[in-house]
Amino acid sequence: MNIDLKKTLSSKTIDVPPSMRFTYPTRLANAGTASIMQIYMPGHKVNKPELKISIRPDSTQSLEIKPKKKYHPKRLYKILYKKITPLIQMEDEYIFDARYDVDGNMAHILTNVVPALLAAKEIVPQITVILRSKACSMAINAYKLLGFDVLCTDRDVQGNLILATCPKGNMYAGWYSCIFGKLTLESINKPTPERVFLSRKGSRSIINEHEVEGLLKEYGFEKVYYEDLPIIEQWSIAKNATVVVGIHGAALASLVFNRNSVKLVELFHPGYVTGKYRLTTSAIGGKWCGVTGQIPEKENIVRELDYKQNFRRLALSPTRIDINSLRMALEYLKVE
Repeated sequence: MNIDLKKTLSSKTIDVPPSMRFTYPTRLANAGTASIMQIYMPGHKVNKPELKISIRPDSTQSLEIKPKKKYHPKRLYKILYKKITPLIQMEDEYIFDARYDVDGNMAHILTNVVPALLAAKEIVPQITVILRSKACSMAINAYKLLGFDVLCTDRDVQGNLILATCPKGNMYAGWYSCIFGKLTLESINKPTPERVFLSRKGSRSIINEHEVEGLLKEYGFEKVYYEDLPIIEQWSIAKNATVVVGIHGAALASLVFNRNSVKLVELFHPGYVTGKYRLTTSAIGGKWCGVTGQIPEKENIVRELDYKQNFRRLALSPTRIDINSLRMALEYLKVE
């Protein structure tokens, strides 16, 4: 069996076009009367270095993946467990250790792990993904739907080890279209709405969701909660959509399947605004616009973000979205 296999993904440049972000009306914009701030976001380029996929006969020990929780008894236990238990022997099989990343977040699965696996699958017939012994069922199902075998264990494994450089930080964004574009899943093509409102239950929810939903119905949007849907239906919705309004979160990662030049209006809490899905949308040929919610009365956002450097302090907080700000975002993207 030939195990000296390599694949190189050439360097890519992503053009992120200029866009806008609209805020909840605030007297920060106009002391006399609260006004919507229209924030211009300049275009820029994001350069992604070449990525290499390689295979060598080796053990996952060589990766030196450590449990993520520091100074915790379970971390010490897992390290000792790996050292004293024998290797799982899979010499004739191709293995990919995905235990370097979290398995309970779909965004991490689809953007940090799956691109490398799909690229590797073009050069080897079958791959087994190694997950921790108590891996999230969502992750197990996701990998299996994509055609991979899964082994859940805290032990090290010996086999034909697949290695990928730069696995984190949206590093695969430049290749989303070509990697996911080659993917064929029969069950992902079921009919779904073209205009979708991706809402959330629990954390990071919309305080005035009913009001937002009412406006979006005027534009023909259908509300869905990914929490209530099987994974394949989530992916189908993301693949088929032409316009999406959604709260920032892992649900938006499924847009990597989209090839419809999707338009995305991303909703944020004003204390947690990121550029991840603006980049993702640009990488798949779509258009993006942002809307931030009302500044909370009892939280000092500037103190938390700029002085305490606590950038995730409000990451899971609910927010109130202004209807006129949302309408301006839809008009900006020419959604009629």
